[in-house]
Amino acid sequence: MLIILFVLGAVGMRFLPHAWNFTPVIAMLLLAGCYMKARQLWLPIAALVASDFVLNLFVYHAPGGLDQFFTWAAYLVVLALALVALKGKVRVPALLGTTVASSTLFFLISNFGVWIGSQLYPHTWSGLATCYLMGVPFFRNAALGDMLYVGAFFSLYAWLQHRQWARASAV
Repeated sequence: MLIILFVLGAVGMRFLPHAWNFTPVIAMLLLAGCYMKARQLWLPIAALVASDFVLNLFVYHAPGGLDQFFTWAAYLVVLALALVALKGKVRVPALLGTTVASSTLFFLISNFGVWIGSQLYPHTWSGLATCYLMGVPFFRNAALGDMLYVGAFFSLYAWLQHRQWARASAV
Protein backbone atom coordinates (compact mmCIF):
# COMPACT_ATOMS: atom_id res chain seq x y z
CA MET A 1 0.00 0.00 0.00
CA LEU A 2 2.85 2.38 0.82
CA ILE A 3 4.33 2.04 -2.67
CA ILE A 4 0.96 2.87 -4.22
CA LEU A 5 0.97 6.14 -2.26
CA PHE A 6 4.40 6.95 -3.71
CA VAL A 7 3.09 6.19 -7.22
CA LEU A 8 0.03 8.40 -6.78
CA GLY A 9 2.09 11.14 -5.14
CA ALA A 10 4.66 11.15 -7.94
CA VAL A 11 1.97 11.24 -10.62
CA GLY A 12 0.15 14.01 -8.76
CA MET A 13 3.33 16.06 -8.49
CA ARG A 14 3.51 16.18 -12.30
CA PHE A 15 0.49 18.51 -12.17
CA LEU A 16 2.17 20.99 -9.83
CA PRO A 17 4.34 23.81 -11.15
CA HIS A 18 7.94 22.66 -11.57
CA ALA A 19 11.04 23.30 -13.65
CA TRP A 20 11.00 21.47 -16.99
CA ASN A 21 11.66 17.74 -16.48
CA PHE A 22 12.31 18.18 -12.74
CA THR A 23 9.83 15.51 -11.64
CA PRO A 24 9.79 12.39 -9.42
CA VAL A 25 8.87 10.02 -12.28
CA ILE A 26 12.20 8.16 -12.46
CA ALA A 27 12.39 7.93 -8.66
CA MET A 28 8.90 6.47 -8.50
CA LEU A 29 9.64 3.93 -11.24
CA LEU A 30 12.85 2.82 -9.52
CA LEU A 31 11.09 2.55 -6.15
CA ALA A 32 8.20 0.62 -7.71
CA GLY A 33 10.52 -1.74 -9.58
CA CYS A 34 12.46 -2.36 -6.41
CA TYR A 35 9.62 -2.91 -3.96
CA MET A 36 6.33 -3.60 -5.79
CA LYS A 37 5.02 -7.09 -6.31
CA ALA A 38 5.33 -8.27 -9.91
CA ARG A 39 1.57 -8.42 -10.42
CA GLN A 40 1.28 -4.72 -9.45
CA LEU A 41 3.93 -3.33 -11.82
CA TRP A 42 1.33 -2.33 -14.39
CA LEU A 43 0.05 0.32 -11.96
CA PRO A 44 2.88 2.90 -12.23
CA ILE A 45 2.95 2.58 -16.02
CA ALA A 46 -0.84 2.91 -16.28
CA ALA A 47 -0.80 5.92 -13.94
CA LEU A 48 1.91 7.63 -15.99
CA VAL A 49 0.18 6.91 -19.31
CA ALA A 50 -3.13 8.21 -17.96
CA SER A 51 -1.49 11.33 -16.55
CA ASP A 52 0.26 11.92 -19.91
CA PHE A 53 -3.13 11.91 -21.62
CA VAL A 54 -4.58 14.34 -19.07
CA LEU A 55 -1.54 16.62 -19.22
CA ASN A 56 -1.56 16.64 -23.02
CA LEU A 57 -5.28 17.40 -23.24
CA PHE A 58 -5.81 19.88 -20.42
CA VAL A 59 -2.44 21.39 -19.54
CA TYR A 60 -0.33 21.43 -22.70
CA HIS A 61 -3.30 21.47 -25.12
CA ALA A 62 -1.31 19.34 -27.53
CA PRO A 63 -2.13 15.95 -28.95
CA GLY A 64 0.29 13.18 -28.16
CA GLY A 65 2.24 11.87 -31.08
CA LEU A 66 4.57 9.04 -31.96
CA ASP A 67 7.12 10.47 -29.53
CA GLN A 68 4.73 9.63 -26.67
CA PHE A 69 5.18 5.92 -27.37
CA PHE A 70 8.93 6.34 -26.99
CA THR A 71 8.37 8.05 -23.64
CA TRP A 72 6.23 5.13 -22.50
CA ALA A 73 8.87 2.69 -23.73
CA ALA A 74 11.43 4.63 -21.68
CA TYR A 75 9.19 4.24 -18.59
CA LEU A 76 9.22 0.48 -19.17
CA VAL A 77 13.01 0.43 -19.61
CA VAL A 78 13.52 2.28 -16.31
CA LEU A 79 11.13 -0.08 -14.52
CA ALA A 80 12.93 -3.10 -15.99
CA LEU A 81 16.29 -1.65 -14.98
CA ALA A 82 15.06 -1.33 -11.41
CA LEU A 83 13.90 -4.95 -11.44
CA VAL A 84 17.30 -6.16 -12.63
CA ALA A 85 19.62 -3.84 -10.72
CA LEU A 86 17.80 -3.12 -7.46
CA LYS A 87 15.22 -5.80 -6.68
CA GLY A 88 15.87 -6.95 -3.14
CA LYS A 89 19.35 -5.42 -2.90
CA VAL A 90 19.26 -1.67 -2.54
CA ARG A 91 22.77 -0.37 -1.95
CA VAL A 92 23.82 3.25 -2.40
CA PRO A 93 26.33 2.58 -5.22
CA ALA A 94 23.81 0.45 -7.14
CA LEU A 95 21.08 3.03 -6.58
CA LEU A 96 23.34 5.84 -7.75
CA GLY A 97 24.42 3.92 -10.87
CA THR A 98 20.87 2.87 -11.67
CA THR A 99 19.65 6.44 -11.30
CA VAL A 100 22.32 7.79 -13.66
CA ALA A 101 21.63 4.99 -16.16
CA SER A 102 17.86 5.60 -15.94
CA SER A 103 18.20 9.35 -16.49
CA THR A 104 20.50 8.78 -19.45
CA LEU A 105 18.40 6.04 -21.05
CA PHE A 106 15.22 8.07 -20.61
CA PHE A 107 16.91 11.05 -22.29
CA LEU A 108 18.23 8.96 -25.19
CA ILE A 109 14.96 7.09 -25.82
CA SER A 110 12.57 10.02 -25.43
CA ASN A 111 14.66 12.41 -27.53
CA PHE A 112 14.99 9.77 -30.23
CA GLY A 113 11.19 9.67 -30.20
CA VAL A 114 11.03 13.44 -30.62
CA TRP A 115 13.43 13.24 -33.56
CA ILE A 116 11.68 10.38 -35.33
CA GLY A 117 8.10 11.36 -34.47
CA SER A 118 8.11 15.05 -35.33
CA GLN A 119 9.21 17.50 -37.97
CA LEU A 120 11.22 19.62 -35.51
CA TYR A 121 14.52 18.23 -36.78
CA PRO A 122 15.55 16.83 -40.15
CA HIS A 123 15.59 13.06 -40.28
CA THR A 124 19.34 12.91 -40.78
CA TRP A 125 22.27 12.10 -38.48
CA SER A 126 22.82 15.83 -38.13
CA GLY A 127 19.17 16.31 -37.20
CA LEU A 128 19.42 13.60 -34.56
CA ALA A 129 22.56 15.19 -33.14
CA THR A 130 20.83 18.56 -33.05
CA CYS A 131 17.82 17.02 -31.30
CA TYR A 132 20.04 15.57 -28.58
CA LEU A 133 22.00 18.80 -28.27
CA MET A 134 18.82 20.83 -27.87
CA GLY A 135 17.66 18.40 -25.17
CA VAL A 136 20.75 18.83 -22.98
CA PRO A 137 19.26 21.64 -20.81
CA PHE A 138 16.22 19.43 -20.16
CA PHE A 139 18.50 16.48 -19.39
CA ARG A 140 20.36 18.55 -16.79
CA ASN A 141 17.09 19.34 -14.99
CA ALA A 142 15.92 15.74 -15.29
CA ALA A 143 19.17 14.26 -13.95
CA LEU A 144 19.24 16.68 -11.01
CA GLY A 145 15.59 16.00 -10.25
CA ASP A 146 16.11 12.26 -10.55
CA MET A 147 19.01 12.34 -8.07
CA LEU A 148 17.12 14.50 -5.60
CA TYR A 149 13.87 12.55 -5.79
CA VAL A 150 15.55 9.12 -5.73
CA GLY A 151 17.41 10.13 -2.56
CA ALA A 152 14.23 11.51 -1.02
CA PHE A 153 11.91 8.66 -2.06
CA PHE A 154 14.21 5.81 -1.07
CA SER A 155 15.15 7.50 2.22
CA LEU A 156 11.53 8.25 3.09
CA TYR A 157 10.44 4.74 2.14
CA ALA A 158 13.20 3.18 4.29
CA TRP A 159 12.33 5.44 7.21
CA LEU A 160 8.62 4.64 6.96
CA GLN A 161 9.34 0.90 6.69
CA HIS A 162 11.63 1.11 9.74
CA ARG A 163 8.96 2.95 11.74
CA GLN A 164 6.35 0.39 10.70
CA TRP A 165 8.68 -2.49 11.68
CA ALA A 166 9.57 -0.83 14.99
CA ARG A 167 5.91 -0.25 15.78
CA ALA A 168 5.05 -3.87 14.96
CA SER A 169 7.94 -5.11 17.14
CA ALA A 170 6.77 -3.05 20.08
CA VAL A 171 3.31 -4.61 20.07
